[in-house]
Order: sequence, then structure tokens, then C-alpha cells
Amino acid sequence: MIRTVLLAVAAIAATAAVTDVAAQSGAPVRKLDTASGTWIAVRGGEQHVSHCIMGPRSEASNPQPGKPQFMIAADREIVLLRVRAADWSFSGARDIAVTLVTGDGAEFKPAAAVHGRDLIDIDLGTDARKVMGFAAQTYVEIRTEGTIVRLPLNGVAEVLPAYRACLTSIGNSINPEFRDIAVQ
Repeated sequence: MIRTVLLAVAAIAATAAVTDVAAQSGAPVRKLDTASGTWIAVRGGEQHVSHCIMGPRSEASNPQPGKPQFMIAADREIVLLRVRAADWSFSGARDIAVTLVTGDGAEFKPAAAVHGRDLIDIDLGTDARKVMGFAAQTYVEIRTEGTIVRLPLNGVAEVLPAYRACLTSIGNSINPEFRDIAVQ
């Protein structure tokens, strides 16, 4: 079941890549040249807004040790945390057990799947507003198979209003002159 859902979300990410909003070669969040900042929220879709993505910018094509690359993508049906980390070395696509631990100590065990040598997709549920809870955290750790990868969340609160606005615009027509929604 989780694989089917995550494959659907992977299709969303592929659409985002085709529409120039999500990823450079191999990186979950691509560097946009339209403004500078550490976090960015963008909308995806061709004719209509189909999904929203936010994440910290990354100029690296591959994750570096201690510097994971990640993004949060949402549509009307699912919220996905996509993470690449140099700490991971997986072989083959499969489901994987992960534990998310927030800075305040809360633990979650969401469904997750490996989709590449260093890539995990984590199902954050069906309510995109749950992501707003991350704004109060300074980091989230991903614990899996003896590794701990820490995702820094400093600065996410500043981009959340734009991300929230994007979520409410899903289904609306796209203004082709607008690509990025906000940069913090």
C-alpha cells in the first residue's frame, strides 16, 4: 500500500521536475536564480496548481556528509518528506522502518520507502497542515537502520505563510509569470 502511495507522490515530484520547480539533477530542491534565501516554497503544475513544495535551497547536486537535502511536497491527498543523505547507502527500492524525532522529543513512526541509494520518501499523512507543526522545531531527526540524519528546520517559519497560500491555491489556474512563491 505505502509503495503505491509513494509511487504516486514520486510521479508528483517528476511532474515538478518537468515544470522546472523541484529538482536539479539528483537534488530534491533545486537552486532558483530568481532570489536569494535559505528556504523556498514553490508551486507545481502546468495549467493548474497541482502540488506545493518547500525546502531549504541546495547548490550541491548530491548530499554532503552532515548536510542532507530534503523537501516537503504536498497535494490534496498526501504530504511527503523526501530526503537524500550521504549517510545512507541502500540497495534497491523497498519499504523501510523510520522514526522521526522532533527537537522537543516527540516520536513518530510514519510509513517510508527507499527509492535510491541515498533517498527515502516519508509519508507525513494526508493533512498538509500537519507540516505547519514543523515550524516550531529547530530540527527533525530521521532514525533508520542504525543511522541518524538531522534535518535543520531553522527558517522554515518564515516561508510557511507562502506554503500555506500555495496549498489553498491547489486546483487554481497558474500564472505563468510566477514560479517561486516565497524565499526566506
